Amino acid sequence: MLQNKQIIMRTFNGYLDFLAERQPDLSPEAACQVAALLTQAEFNLQMAEAFPKV
Repeated sequence: MLQNKQIIMRTFNGYLDFLAERQPDLSPEAACQVAALLTQAEFNLQMAEAFPKV
């Protein structure tokens, strides 16, 4: 479980870094919301690939 949390936090922080570089005018609150949405979307995609519906 700890490993999953670390992966999610690294993914989230990676998106924050990406947004800071590509969208420097974005407010910190908006950047966190976007990073959270992207992290959730990536997690959902990985879960769908790992456990396809029959």
